Amino acid sequence: MAQSRIVLWTEGEAGPRFPLDEREIGGAGGIVRNVACRDEAGRIAAARDAYVLVVSQAQIREPLLAGAPRLVGLVRTGIGLDTVDIPSATRHGVCVAHVPDFCYDEVADTAMTLLLAVARKVRVADRHVRSGEWAPSALLPMRRLRGLVLGLVGFGHIARMVAERARAFGLRVVACDPYVDGPAMAALGVDKAALETLLAQSDIISLHTPLTEETRGMIGRAAFAAMKPGAILINTSRGKVVDEDALVAALRSGRLGGAGLDVLGTEPPARDHPLFQMDTVVLTPHYASSTVEAMDDLARKVNRQIVQYLRGEWPTYLANPGVRKQAGCRLPAAHPTPRP
Repeated sequence: MAQSRIVLWTEGEAGPRFPLDEREIGGAGGIVRNVACRDEAGRIAAARDAYVLVVSQAQIREPLLAGAPRLVGLVRTGIGLDTVDIPSATRHGVCVAHVPDFCYDEVADTAMTLLLAVARKVRVADRHVRSGEWAPSALLPMRRLRGLVLGLVGFGHIARMVAERARAFGLRVVACDPYVDGPAMAALGVDKAALETLLAQSDIISLHTPLTEETRGMIGRAAFAAMKPGAILINTSRGKVVDEDALVAALRSGRLGGAGLDVLGTEPPARDHPLFQMDTVVLTPHYASSTVEAMDDLARKVNRQIVQYLRGEWPTYLANPGVRKQAGCRLPAAHPTPRP
């Protein structure tokens, strides 16, 4: 009897936030194992016999990849890949897959929700009413959105959907992205600008960049100093794109008028995080992708790629195409049996 191939989840015994399709996985020769690993050492030990690794927030680095000789591929349950050491995975012949095309609407909706909540001081207004205070003018100053400038840092799929929504509110939209040219932005009613110009012009800045070495900490003290006094920052991308110490300082000084954050540098944050004490900040628990429809889409695409690995096929969303050329690629599809 052929040995079952382990499909491993190491981030809790309950499994991911959507169901893995054990019937389809079993039909392809796999068996699901959900474990709770408290640290990297535990994760390395658990992954030793894994064939497919399913990951969300777990850090997948060189020691794990080197210690898992049966590992053919992993699937990241989301868009971003900052938790995976892709060069190491490629060197070891391990495929890396993700789901780059889900939750666009959800994240764009969340960015606009945070924008409106901060700009209209919803958190403060709600507290006033609950405490028995009914004084609308006490919430001034606030600005009319129509005519303000929204700056998008990054101009991928989600940022484009934010731009579409923002224009409906009468916002003028500018964007910076070194990988998107001006005519492509102009076709969507958006003006291209350098980051320095965007920071100086924008009343509201919304971040839509992946976390890379290039973008880590890019919104720091210099960026806050370059912003318009009283600007609003929205972040639905990755927490570590922002230097949080610089963010707190900018909010305390009044240089930054407010922030709407779905992501933080450490998640969950410490209970004494200084942002918790600020009325000008609206926080959500990295939930931008969380709708019933998005979870159904994510589950379908993750499960499909797990089954593709088990069948020896390339995953639909291969994030490290260089692995195809690796002589040591572990996926059977890389070494087709010659026809007689």
